[in-house]
Amino acid sequence: MNLHRTTGKADWEKVKPADRNVFQKASAATHGFASPANIITVIGLGIVVYGLALVLRGDYWLGLILLALGRLLDIVDGVVAESTGTKSPLGELFDAAADKIGTILTILALIVAGITYWWVIVALILPQVIIPLVALYKKRKHAKIHPTRQGKLSMASAWVGIVGLLVVKALNDFQPLAIVIYVIIGLSLVLGLYALWQYATGRDQD
Repeated sequence: MNLHRTTGKADWEKVKPADRNVFQKASAATHGFASPANIITVIGLGIVVYGLALVLRGDYWLGLILLALGRLLDIVDGVVAESTGTKSPLGELFDAAADKIGTILTILALIVAGITYWWVIVALILPQVIIPLVALYKKRKHAKIHPTRQGKLSMASAWVGIVGLLVVKALNDFQPLAIVIYVIIGLSLVLGLYALWQYATGRDQD
């Protein structure tokens, strides 16, 4: 859970300029924007968006593959940030924002495609909308915020639920699998609400 988490200071700022690796130098020169992890984050989000376009066109299986690949890169970017010594507050914010944007766009695509029930959409979208609003409020109050374990698990289970819904649709509404997916989405909602409580009470610092 600490792959993108920082102490409020970029990794390269803790290293003398002469001792920085090539990735740290590039990150420092661009104020953190051109870090390897941020580039991977953008590529991953682009792949997710293209996958959604295929889903809306009815090409569920290829869309699923691209969505899975895009989300895999969301894990890879944290590993890259850690291994290259380029973690930063901007990267942490960038990663969280890409998570939320990708998830909300995917949920909107599910609505447009008419893939599931309205209450399933509400369960998926509620934490993903409220948590960024709480985070923005806390930032305006100059409070430090960090992604929580429960928030990350909520996001992960939400994506398992999203992919599962698409698989159910691709399998012509296979109901036994649908029931399992609804349970996972319910778990995502519970974890998301718990993460929201952590943000609201300042326990995201733990």
